[in-house]
Amino acid sequence: QMEKWITFKSIPEGSITTGTGSVILALPNVRLPYHFQYYNQLTNTTFESEDVVEVDVDYPTQGHIAYTSNLKEMRVMWVSGTRNVPTVMYGFDPSSLTSEATGTSWTYNVTDMCGKKVNPDGDISINYFLDPGWIHSVILPNLLSNTTYYYKFGTSGKWSETFSFVSAQQNFEVEKTTTRLMVVADAGTSNCEWELSINMCSNYSGPTYAAMKRELERQKYDMLLYNGDLSYASGIAHTWEYYFAEMESITTQVPYMVSVGNHEAGWSDEEWMKPWNTGKNQARGECGVPYSNRHIMPNTTLEQSRDRVWWWSMDYPLVHIVAISTESAFGKGSKQYEWLKSDLANVNRSKTPWIIIMGHRPMYFFPEVTNNEWLDHFREIEPLMNKYEVNLALWGHNHVYQRMCPSYQRQCRGNSTHPGGTVHILAGNGGQANDPLPNDPDRTFFEYLSMRWGYLRIEIQGNSTLQVEFLTPDDVIQDTVVLYKSRFTAPADELNADHNLVYLSFLTLLVPMAFLSVLLYWKIKKNPSWKKKFTFGNSDDD
Repeated sequence: QMEKWITFKSIPEGSITTGTGSVILALPNVRLPYHFQYYNQLTNTTFESEDVVEVDVDYPTQGHIAYTSNLKEMRVMWVSGTRNVPTVMYGFDPSSLTSEATGTSWTYNVTDMCGKKVNPDGDISINYFLDPGWIHSVILPNLLSNTTYYYKFGTSGKWSETFSFVSAQQNFEVEKTTTRLMVVADAGTSNCEWELSINMCSNYSGPTYAAMKRELERQKYDMLLYNGDLSYASGIAHTWEYYFAEMESITTQVPYMVSVGNHEAGWSDEEWMKPWNTGKNQARGECGVPYSNRHIMPNTTLEQSRDRVWWWSMDYPLVHIVAISTESAFGKGSKQYEWLKSDLANVNRSKTPWIIIMGHRPMYFFPEVTNNEWLDHFREIEPLMNKYEVNLALWGHNHVYQRMCPSYQRQCRGNSTHPGGTVHILAGNGGQANDPLPNDPDRTFFEYLSMRWGYLRIEIQGNSTLQVEFLTPDDVIQDTVVLYKSRFTAPADELNADHNLVYLSFLTLLVPMAFLSVLLYWKIKKNPSWKKKFTFGNSDDD
């Protein structure tokens, strides 16, 4: 019964012949005691240890912070084994946390999972279910601008260690402001003790996370954008525990802003997915339940997240960030399409001169797929991106790094210094096993491709430049592109019916009016009495 055990450690054959030996196991606090068993495959014998490792059920774990729609707030979330009132103590001095905020708690259970309702593999989420404990959320209100806050969180008098974050900039001058973002996708967790074939852990994410931690020690970042396929639990519930244990040192100091991926929510029962995702369920029965309960993003509620409303947006100094759900319908006629259309139309470019869109599955990638329902949805939102001059699109899903030229409808439009379209960057290389690169890619469209693992850092300088760098786990800058906002010269959108209709209507009116003007001039010149008929203002006939 493999599902009984949370982790494994193989001892190489012949490494211990007689005597004693030892192994080291990573054991996150899953709010249950640990038991140990030794199994000898050669003799088919099993020995279960009488030793038990007890854990503190009430101790707070899995801390992470995120922005709400109000930049004067910060949401703090964590997990423990008790439902008692969740509390955060915070202040300006780590030795004097004098402010207090309380919040709410919730959980989910095995009956919330999809199970076999989706496909035969769905029972993984049921057989490997682990009680997630109580999930706590507290919002810290009325934060000062660009200020270091220290905080700890807990319930029942059990406190976490003290962490810190820097609050958002609230009052700023565009030209004097710098915003920095960190981006990663498709990393998962590097705890690879779990050696079942159904597990998707990756040794390569560990070096990526370590490099990100080093970078955060060197430089302040405004937020981390994690672009889908977070834990790669895919039904094996304890993987979420390992993931957050590994991420906590990052996600407690920089706001952790996420989009949903197929390994969180892939669900082949959805009608719009059936033409291209038949028989697949890459979340293996999770159907977004752990993701929805563990992450609440700006302008959404827990209830909306549970109802699969996984798209959100926020204004941050210099940049409007839009996260779309590529696991939900987003073509014309969908709720998400209408939301995106309204959201982009209402961006205030004087305060947020840059627009970044992020989503998990990519609009463009190589090798390319042409007959795909998901790509049809992208073809329908791309005119919106062009019309509202989206500067940068960030994608994941494919486990490589690919940077495209500024483009529209698969055609390069200008270059980074004079962009005429959106620059697309596929950065699904956080740590999962690489997808193969093409033998002969279109180097005009795909300007840079790499199979190295790593993450992105983005630096936005006022209304002038947006720089993206791809860094490898050994801190080497592998690729750099600088976009110039003031030089954006987007071409007319061939598919923008509104613009074309106005232009054609103007021509339709202009040509007859010009003809009538010439005819009228000829008539008046030939017969001056006509002039009185076309005299306006005061007249004897009033």
